[in-house]
Amino acid sequence: MSARDRQGFFRVSSTRMNIVPLVCAVWMAMATACGKEPPPRSVSFSTVSAPVVTVGLENIPEILELSGTVRAARISVLSSKVPGRITAILVREGDRVRQGQVLARIDDRETAAGVAQAQASLQQARFAVDEAEKALRMAQAERRAAEARHELAQATFKRFQALMARESVSRQEFDEVKAKFASAAADVDRARQAVKALQAKKEQALEALNAARAALEAAQAVQTYAEVTAPMDALVTAKHVEVGQMAAPGLALLTVEDYSAYRLEVPVPERVLSRVRVGDAVPLFLDFSQEPLTGRVVEVLPSVDSQTRSGLVKISLPSPASVHGRTLQWRTGTFARARFITGSREAITVPASAVVQRGQLTGVFVVDDEQVCRWRLVRTGRSMHERVEILAGLKPGEQVVAPVVPGLEEGLRITAD
Repeated sequence: MSARDRQGFFRVSSTRMNIVPLVCAVWMAMATACGKEPPPRSVSFSTVSAPVVTVGLENIPEILELSGTVRAARISVLSSKVPGRITAILVREGDRVRQGQVLARIDDRETAAGVAQAQASLQQARFAVDEAEKALRMAQAERRAAEARHELAQATFKRFQALMARESVSRQEFDEVKAKFASAAADVDRARQAVKALQAKKEQALEALNAARAALEAAQAVQTYAEVTAPMDALVTAKHVEVGQMAAPGLALLTVEDYSAYRLEVPVPERVLSRVRVGDAVPLFLDFSQEPLTGRVVEVLPSVDSQTRSGLVKISLPSPASVHGRTLQWRTGTFARARFITGSREAITVPASAVVQRGQLTGVFVVDDEQVCRWRLVRTGRSMHERVEILAGLKPGEQVVAPVVPGLEEGLRITAD
């Protein structure tokens, strides 16, 4: 810019600067001429009726929310007790089965042969018992006959003794009677020994019969193992084999679970574990529902994992029901959240109806000393039933509108209900 241009610029600026005080002087002169002071500026507010609550501190519980895994209270992995080829699998995953229902079959030709052999052994044992009983009856009859002959020989011997004392019989006759008496006594002894021997043989035959019966029962039991049955009313959750595969003792065939009772297994940190007691009520939360369900602690495992420093807590789950229009069906492997109380602390809370969400911003309407509401941003914490924790933005003693009435905006004067 040249020197001449600069001189012209300053002259114009100087002129403009002189105009401002001139205008002010003219305005003051006009006001004085009218004999009036300039009117004071006034602000008017529209009013709205709304309830107001005073913010204060409350003792709220300290909670720890942990995720857990849902599992059936009873899960059974079914396997075969006998080796063999799988001939049929009668269920699929997702099927509900009744206790005792046949789920799979295994080739039972070997077990059937074992049953037939046991039945034959049982028949032989029964025949041996019958034969022993017949022989025993015959021996007992022979013993009775020998005892009768012995009694007769004894009586004859006593009579001949009396006759011999009177010398009414010859010595030869007496010796013959005496020999017959001795022979009868020996026959009785032999008959009694035979009876004892046959009684022992019968007892052995009975023991063999009992053993044969037990062997048959065992063979029949093994034959039943060729059919895998449900141990309870259950849901089939896994099929581990297909038809044609070989089954072996201990090889998993199917997995079933009791669908009538489920539990939530939650790993709880060691510092909190000591506060958990069997029978405690625990709020449970699902992804699709903000309303908690209630479970109860049924087991607290006494051991703590050395890696995670946590112990397992098992919580019973309520029976399936309708939650928010959805049918609640527990499934093993799914998860839910459990809340445990770990202590308490003081915090600022407001009614949930006082909190206003505007896009990504959260705030409340604060009522100032002039009863005018101002929208203020706040940072919220945990929701507790009908109240919300305020972490920042409010202090005790302030007043907020709760609940927020329709049409409430910043700048309106509040008249409390």
